[in-house]
Parts: sequence; C-alpha cells; structure tokens
Amino acid sequence: MKKIVSIILTAMLLLTATAFAESAEAPAPKLGQVVCYVHGNGFAVVTAVVQGEEIILAKIDEFQFMGDREDVAAVGVPVKDGTISQTNAETGAVTVLGSKRVNSDLYSLNMQRAGSKVQIAANYDAIEAFVTGKTIAQLEAAVEVEGFADVVSGATLADTPNYVKAIISAAKAAHAQYAGPRATNTGTYTLWNTTGEDIVGIYLADLNSGWQSVNYASAPLHTLGAENDNNPYIITRTVSEEEANTSMRIWAETESGKIIEFPGESGRAGLFIETVDIEFADPDTVSSATQIRWAAPSIDR
Repeated sequence: MKKIVSIILTAMLLLTATAFAESAEAPAPKLGQVVCYVHGNGFAVVTAVVQGEEIILAKIDEFQFMGDREDVAAVGVPVKDGTISQTNAETGAVTVLGSKRVNSDLYSLNMQRAGSKVQIAANYDAIEAFVTGKTIAQLEAAVEVEGFADVVSGATLADTPNYVKAIISAAKAAHAQYAGPRATNTGTYTLWNTTGEDIVGIYLADLNSGWQSVNYASAPLHTLGAENDNNPYIITRTVSEEEANTSMRIWAETESGKIIEFPGESGRAGLFIETVDIEFADPDTVSSATQIRWAAPSIDR
C-alpha cells in the first residue's frame, strides 16, 4: 500500500512540476488598444490581450453622436461639464457623443428597422468570442476569405471583417507596446537659446521624405538668462520602424534674421531620431561649424 501511495505521490509531483514548467515558460499577456474607424459615423476603441500570438481577450466599443428616440434617452460619455453635444443648425435637434455599448437599446432600434435581429452589443460579444483563442495569423488568413461575415456565429454585422481587422490591429499594438525601449523610434530634443536675442523660428525638416514641422518657436524662445527666460524647449518626434534611420535638418531663426542650422553646407547626414541637448549659439561669435552645440549649456550662462 505504501508503495502504491508513493507511486501516486511521485506521479502527482511530476505532473505538478511539468505544469509549473509550462506555466513558467508561457509568455506574459500583453495589452494593446487602437482608436480607429470601422463603420458608420463614429469611431471605435478596440482592445486586445494577447499571449504569444494568441488573442485571449478582446473588447469592442464604438462612439458616435446620438439623439433621444421614442422613450429611450441617449447617454453621453461623461465629461467635466456634462456631455459632449452638438446641435443641428436646421432642426435644433441635440445629439450627444455616446458609446454604442452603453446605448445598445437606443442604437439597436435603428438597426432593427433596417432588418437586424441582433443588438449591437450582442454583435460585439459574438465577434469577441470568435477571435478568442485564435492567433493573429489565423485571423489574418480567415478575414480575407469571401463570405467571412457569415462565419462568425451570432454576428450579423455586414462590417464584421472590419471589426476583426481592428482587433488584429490592437493585438499587433500589444506586441509593439511591449517590444522594449523605443529610442530608435522617438527622438527627444532639448533646445537651449544662448544667442543673446529671441529665437522666433525653430524647424525640423526630414531630408528623406520632405516632411517639415510647424514653427516650434511661434511663441519666441527667449535667450538664456533673460528676464523672461523660457529655456529649454523640448520637442519629440516619433516615427515608424521603417523611418527609424531618418535624418533631419534643424534650423533656428533669430529676431534679427540670423539663421543657425544643422547640417550646414558640410553635407553631413543631419539630426537623427535620438535623445540630445541642442544649444543654439550666436553665429557671429562662433565658427559656422559650432553654431549648434550638442550639450546643455552651463547653468551660469
């Protein structure tokens, strides 16, 4: 008897150890969310939780302006002063920005009159149930098949494929969110003005794509140490993975019309997506090669 009990305990320990090992090796869940357009006259907020490549949870909601109908009042999203609303200039009808999930009864009245027998919230639930347990690759392949909208049991929305694509985007966003440091994708530029006068123009321009920024000094950047000193000014720029190796020209214009730029005529590659301090110095007091210094100025300047 003792031998049998010993064998059973040993087997249980082995099973427990195996289960623990599998659990320890399982990737941590990741959360992703996208705001996108899917259908109608509003926007969607779609969330997915992935574990590895498998979607283990998903949530869909959409928001649009809605008005009261019959005996059902529209519920707007909560904001500080009540709701976000708009008034039709011709009819005077007031509509509020609301969640279709929260307003499922109201929104589904319109769907019912168009022939739908499934409420909007139930449609969302059916799509969420369908994607759960499937991988991103499986969904990407399935959603392109003709007649896919009829495959999702319980969902009657003509745009069902678009909702699934939005969940795929949220799942991919989860991977991107937790992919590690994104220093190569986001540049942070801390700008200092030591020219002795106001800087009235600061610009970035992509040397590859031709993109150009707004004027970051539309409110002048005063010189360091001035009575109204507002140094530094911090700019961030985020680019896609494909643009991670981009380079930019950066230039500033002072109140008297002096131009400080990098790169100049040297033909250097330009400013990369990086984290760096940039000091704009007076071009009349330094050589053209050092109008821009790549460090924060001393405190006593």
